Amino acid sequence: MSEMKLKLDAFEGPLDLLLHLIEKDKIDIYDIPIVEVTQQYINYLKNMQEFDMELASEFLVMAATLLQIKSRMLLPDDKEEEEEEEDPRQRLVEMLVEYRRIKKCAAALLDMKRGADLFGQRKAMFGDMCELIIPAHDPEALLEALAQLVQGQQVQRAYVEPQAYSVQDKMVEILQYLERQPHGFMLNELFKSGSSGEKVAAFLGVLELLKLKAVMITQSERFAPIYVFPGKAQE
Repeated sequence: MSEMKLKLDAFEGPLDLLLHLIEKDKIDIYDIPIVEVTQQYINYLKNMQEFDMELASEFLVMAATLLQIKSRMLLPDDKEEEEEEEDPRQRLVEMLVEYRRIKKCAAALLDMKRGADLFGQRKAMFGDMCELIIPAHDPEALLEALAQLVQGQQVQRAYVEPQAYSVQDKMVEILQYLERQPHGFMLNELFKSGSSGEKVAAFLGVLELLKLKAVMITQSERFAPIYVFPGKAQE
């Protein structure tokens, strides 16, 4: 192995270095060959050009963790144990997966920032030439204007018009139409009175029957007449 000249700050942390080793050799992050990765990790630490103990402490802790996992992986399995022990690499894998996710999010945010830096803002072209003048009025003048506005107006009573057409009645009427005209009919034939209430009730009745698969409708184009035909349930 050729000598490597690396600085400690080349990686943002021990997980960054470990993830680099895994991605470099295209290793499955969920099945890490811990012996090989541990050896490569220690070799990187040995070949560092600068070794700041304050910054290197986290790297050394990770090296000790890798060695501990390596020793646990090399120990023979105790077949007498009833409960299956957790994979010693499990916690390390979870840390690497989460770190990789955060790293991808950080890269995406950086790309968004670089894209935003390409745009600039300017003032409105004629913004300085326009001046908005709002005249000042005291509260007494506003109250006087309000009194003049409402003076002489009569209070109108509001009432709710009773529903003249029910959706259920229109559903029955549509089915009766289909019995007499099994080849279909135009929806406008249901609008006997021409009132908006009847049209709404008929349209809602068609929608309910569509949901029940009792009718089918066709329309050649937008705003064209709607034709109603028997549905699968009717058949």
